[in-house]
Amino acid sequence: MPHWPSGGGNRVQNDWMDEIEKRLIDLETHNAVNCVHRANVADRLLAIEDMLKWLVRLIIGALIVGGITYVMQGGFRV
Repeated sequence: MPHWPSGGGNRVQNDWMDEIEKRLIDLETHNAVNCVHRANVADRLLAIEDMLKWLVRLIIGALIVGGITYVMQGGFRV
């Protein structure tokens, strides 16, 4: 800690401590917001993964049904 001249040293030190406390509060708030944001992003990504999984199942199912329909209508007859 630097040596402050007598008289105004306490005011300068208090201003410095107030600034440090304000910065700490800002960092804690920013960190809390980031944690909530990360949790929301993780939930949304999970929902997107689930939707893609069902979309792939739907497309594969449609291709299988289309193939079976093609074969049953005599699609491989020469």
